[in-house]
Amino acid sequence: MPEPVPSSAAAFDPEATIAATAPLLGIAIDAGWTAAIAANLRVLAAAATLLTEFPLPDAVEAAPRFEA
Repeated sequence: MPEPVPSSAAAFDPEATIAATAPLLGIAIDAGWTAAIAANLRVLAAAATLLTEFPLPDAVEAAPRFEA
């Protein structure tokens, strides 16, 4: 079984991400919203870590098509 992807959530800096991406997106973020945005980014990073670190056996293959 392959090793899980190492966790990068601990090294994730949401404030730096906000500072770097806001100008790229052409948006101005009021300083009062930075803490709330950073908190949401931390939650998203934790959820992404759960997905990327979930061990899957080599025999598992992605479904070719999903229908609800």
